[in-house]
Amino acid sequence: MKLPHYIILFIVIYSLPLLFTEYRYQYAKETMYENHKHETGMTTAAHDAVNVLRANVKTELENGYDSYKINPVNPQPAFETFMKTLSLQYGVELDYSMDRLARYVPAFAIVDYDGLLLNVYKEYKDERGDKVLNRVWLPKIPFSYTDKEGNIINFTIDEEVELYDIDLDEWFEGTRQELVDDPDVTVSFLEDKETFHNVRRTTIVNTLQEHLAYYINEHNVYTKRLDVTYKFMLPYIPKEDWYNTVDDISILAFFQGYPFELGDVFYQKYAFVGTRLQFNDRILAGTVDGYKKFWFESCGYPYTAQEIYSSKKDAAANGYSELSCLNK
Repeated sequence: MKLPHYIILFIVIYSLPLLFTEYRYQYAKETMYENHKHETGMTTAAHDAVNVLRANVKTELENGYDSYKINPVNPQPAFETFMKTLSLQYGVELDYSMDRLARYVPAFAIVDYDGLLLNVYKEYKDERGDKVLNRVWLPKIPFSYTDKEGNIINFTIDEEVELYDIDLDEWFEGTRQELVDDPDVTVSFLEDKETFHNVRRTTIVNTLQEHLAYYINEHNVYTKRLDVTYKFMLPYIPKEDWYNTVDDISILAFFQGYPFELGDVFYQKYAFVGTRLQFNDRILAGTVDGYKKFWFESCGYPYTAQEIYSSKKDAAANGYSELSCLNK
């Protein structure tokens, strides 16, 4: 073999790893881009759905929970808005295509004031008695807890409770403190505020985890009829994200298994979004002295808000740092 042949062989052998590395880099870069687009679409859709939930509030009422106690969440417009925005993010316009997109949403959940609302696929019989597979809203699932004495406590996202006192065989309603002060109520569990809220939060999180896991898994029963080839399951979600849902009305949306064609590979990933309403104090964001800052509306800063966020985490994720009320 002549010297030029050796040179050519060396170049080929040396170039192959570089070409493979370049391919992996471009693939990873494109995957990150698709992942960012995927998560942005979910976040935008969830925020639009939350704005629809806010529309349920009576405008003459203060921006707080009382309005939601009087005028409970109307879930269907929120889900329709979520799907419409998600469809726009993916360039889906026809009703048929939007329906196919919805098949990759195994569960759409709203943490309402006093229970969990779930939109899932279910098989049922129509008026003619024929079996139909379609999306339905399940009856509201209460945040219910039974203590060791057998008393039943139905929690809410604040201190309001519905309580069954087993000794009295009677139901009571009110705040934790009101029931503690009621001489007729015999449930000692209510007396310690910290214990009460720990159990309340755990009960709400357990309710979410158990029912979401069940119905997302049940979605697999219908995938063949929905023409979807993906194994749906409840993804791992950090504890912090779960507990961010227990003190405010929230939306939890799952969008799994939607294929993104990257060369000969289909990119598939789940997304989890929890969007809190933050009734009591909005987070405003804008430019302050040339810096991107966010602050609570109650701080009373005179700065012009360019963005409004539902949580400090969302504001920080978009490049804003906190401007504390203590800086005034």
